Order: sequence, then C-alpha cells, then structure tokens
Amino acid sequence: MPTIGMISIFDILHNIQEVIFKPRDSAGRTKLRGVNLMIDEVALEERAVHFRHTNSVGGLCWRHSPLVDLVLRTYESALALVKKIQSGHVHFAKEMTVVAASLFGESGTYPILALPTCKVDMTADDSSTIYQVVLEAWERSGAVQKVGQVWSWSTDGDMMRRVAGYRAFLAQKLQPTSPIYGTLASMAGLNLYTGHNEVTLDFDFKHIFKRICTLLRSPAGIVLNNGRVINPTMLARYLIQLPNQNTESVHALLFPHDSQHVPCAVELLLSVIMVGKRDYGSMDADTCADVDSLRLLASVIKSILEPFTNTTMSLTDQITSLATFSHLSFTLFRCSRLQYMSNQLYGDSQTMVKNALFCLAKQQALDPTQPFYLFQVGDDPLECLFGKLRMLGGHNSAMNYAQAIDRLGHACDLQGAFPTVAAFWFEP
Repeated sequence: MPTIGMISIFDILHNIQEVIFKPRDSAGRTKLRGVNLMIDEVALEERAVHFRHTNSVGGLCWRHSPLVDLVLRTYESALALVKKIQSGHVHFAKEMTVVAASLFGESGTYPILALPTCKVDMTADDSSTIYQVVLEAWERSGAVQKVGQVWSWSTDGDMMRRVAGYRAFLAQKLQPTSPIYGTLASMAGLNLYTGHNEVTLDFDFKHIFKRICTLLRSPAGIVLNNGRVINPTMLARYLIQLPNQNTESVHALLFPHDSQHVPCAVELLLSVIMVGKRDYGSMDADTCADVDSLRLLASVIKSILEPFTNTTMSLTDQITSLATFSHLSFTLFRCSRLQYMSNQLYGDSQTMVKNALFCLAKQQALDPTQPFYLFQVGDDPLECLFGKLRMLGGHNSAMNYAQAIDRLGHACDLQGAFPTVAAFWFEP
C-alpha cells in the first residue's frame, strides 16, 4: 500500500496483513520467530504519479505533502498542487524510505512501509515518528502473537536515524525480571539499556566494514596506543610485501574507484590481517614499532571481520570473537580517543556487537533448539530486496514511486525464486 501524504498506521496494518500474515499462513509457518526491523532508502525518479484507488497524487515527500491537498477533486486543485511544487513548499521524492521485517531462522524479507522522501529538512524527530508508528502498528496488528516479538531495529548509520535510534532504544535498563537478564548481566562492560519491550538498535556490519576502510584510507588514518599512525602511506609499504600484490593492486585497495564496494573493503581488511601475520625477521626500531601497531590493528580487524566471513567458525567462536573486538576497541578508544576512530563509528560498532549478543540471548530464551545465524543481523536482507527492485526493471533500473510500489509487490511474490545468503553458506 503506497503512503500518500503523512505516514499512516493504517497503511502499515494493511501491509502487515497482506505481506506477512497471508504468505506465512499459506506456507503453514506458525513458529514464533524473533523479528529484525530494517530501514533504508532506495533512489527514485523525481516524478509525481497518480494512484487511481484514491484518485490522489503520490511521489511527493511525506513530510511536506500535508501542506497541500493531494486528492484531485477539481482542475483547480491540480493547479494549486502545481503551484506549491513550483514554489518549493512541496517537493518531489528523491528516495523511498522502506521499512521491512526479516525473521531470525527463517528466509524472507517483508516490506511493510514505503515512504517517499525528499531528504530536505529531515530531522531526528521524523525518524522517531517512523520508529514509533511502525512499532505501534506491529503490536496493534497482532503480529507479536502470530509472528514474533521485535528484537532489533537495523539501520545503515544515517545521522538522523542514529540520533533517533539512540533516543528510542537506549531508554531503559534491562530489568532483572527479564528472561535474558541472567545471561547478559554477567557480561563485563555490556550496555544493558534497551528500548520498549527490550528492542535494541543495530548498525549493519557491512557498513561498519566500509567505514573502517574509509578511516584506514584517510590521511589521518588510525593512531594506536604506541603513537603510530596507520594511513595509506604506511599501509602501502607493507601491503606491497604480500604475495600476489603489486603497485597497481595496492593502489586499487587503498584508492578504489568506488569506496562503497564491499568486496574491495573486505579484501583490504583481509590484507591488513595478512600483514599482521607475516614474519618480518630482524627489524630496526622504526620498523618494529610499525609492525607492532599493524599486528594490534590486525587483531582488532580480525575479531570483527571473521565472524561474518569465516564460515567454519561455530556460533560460540563468532560471539567470542565479537566480544574480543568490543574489549579491544574499548581499550584503544580510551587510550587514543578520536585519533583511534570517530565517536560515531566507535558507538555504532559497539552497538552492533551488543545487538548480536542480545539477539542470541533472546533466541536462547525463545527456543534454544532453533538455529541462529549471525549474518541475519543488520539490514542486508533489505539491500538484497533493493537489488531485486532494480533487477525487475530489466534494462531500466530507474523507477518512480508507483513503479517502486509495484516492484515491491512483485519482489514479495518472488521470495522463493531468489536464493538467500543462507542458501550459499549452509546448504550443500
């Protein structure tokens, strides 16, 4: 159901019924699952579109569209709408904010809200409104009893959503009466603050990897507690010594054409880990200090990267590794502060680890016999859904708001036609 005008809880209730309840009922899925809500944007063509079922104009920013009547009652109402757009009071949507649900231990991505947005003058309060309305709709629809409780809310690190997320999901401390309190309260240093119904905030792990690489590629680099600055100049001297690396490949790692390319980011992080493993033999004092700092950095990177890339690790090993990263990163941040990494990246990475621990504890409390896959945290299922939207356009991957709504419906119908990450990782 498209959102025309302000965000509406009734649109979300409709979508939960049509997109989640009906497909799961027809497939005979009745087992309760933990729910991960995800939010992200996909680009739109800046065009107004007409929806016949309401005789309304869509494709205008939800935040500013209440300034005008979107129903085409008369010819004059259409002219008034045009004047508002031309004057800049109402904007065409540049992106579509999508909220979708994924279920731990179960395949499928279920979009339940699609908001056109112009990204102009958007505030943290607007993100808070989305969080609040979606969570309220989830409870009012009966999804808690039919599907499961919301465990986490994942985002990519957008500034306004981060502010709203910290407000909403760090509001109250986990109570001793909680079934997961006994497991988590004994973990030294763990932040026990959550949102209503113990919902925790999450930041996508792939975005964390890319942001760590952005930090390594910056001239300021990372300063560790021995005072060594690890930046592209320093890394290039040691990356070139790795097998199968040359000047061109090292330059491509440190100065890629697309800084958002995840495989390139992972390759750089793996290369840093390899640099830390090498035996350098006898070294002068300056080289020895460099190698010590690189080995420490390699330990930090390995502890956050391997749980998501090494498919031979057990769940216990994955969680242990993430806890190692959390403590190492805390120590280095206390020593070097912003020279180690920004407040935002530090907070987001620690929040990501915390959410993984909370979700695993919730799965153990809900049903310890069911599997728990670490890669199901984050908003990667929503990114995969966006890929399907563009693919459904064939040679024209661009789309206006009406086309995006139509493609969302088709993507939901084709859930079984696309293999999930789990299919590649765990099925023979």
